[in-house]
Amino acid sequence: MELKFTWIVQVLVAFHAYPSLGFQHILPRDINQQPTRVLGGVTVIDTPLVRAAQAMARQYSEDYLFNHIMRTWLFGALVISHNITLQQTVDLEVHAIGSMLHDLGLVLNASWISHDRRFEVDGAFAATDFVEGQVAHECKGSVWDAHRLQLLFDSVLLSSEPKFSLYKETTVASVVSGVLIDLTTADDGVTSLEYNNVLAAFPKLNFLPGVNQTLVALCTTKPNTTYG
Repeated sequence: MELKFTWIVQVLVAFHAYPSLGFQHILPRDINQQPTRVLGGVTVIDTPLVRAAQAMARQYSEDYLFNHIMRTWLFGALVISHNITLQQTVDLEVHAIGSMLHDLGLVLNASWISHDRRFEVDGAFAATDFVEGQVAHECKGSVWDAHRLQLLFDSVLLSSEPKFSLYKETTVASVVSGVLIDLTTADDGVTSLEYNNVLAAFPKLNFLPGVNQTLVALCTTKPNTTYG
């Protein structure tokens, strides 16, 4: 199984060689004008909903998985910070939440895990349900229309499919860019110093063995919708 996961990483890298050709869209005015904080040397958006998503990820994820999704977010944020086009087209709140919740489908004991859907589908439904619940009850000042929810759903759904996501909206493509850097090395303008600072803040721990174990479990419980 570990060899198969390594093969998956090689495929992801191959697709990463192609730039995002995703649909461009106009961001609502001032949507990215939000408070910020610094994590692992990276300046990121800081809203109540982003903090809630991080808390959810921390609550349900083992250490190795939590660190992976945090690195995914921070690497993606660095890619955006080095690219003027991405700065103008990526919805930073959607990107942050999509990055931190993109592996909810790997939390095998969670209530949102189905018996027959791919883990990415479970995660996409869980992420959008989470945001809708937060907006309705906790973060009532947040403005999330159907388009933003669709961006979030697609970001999670396609987070392991660069052959599709890199041709989607830049918000969606930026999530998988963070995943790819975490599976490989610094790229897309991310410097070695920035990369190492993120790793120091959120080390990889036993990431590969942990993911392999989870994939094996998925192959056992969902043989018809688990590939690798």
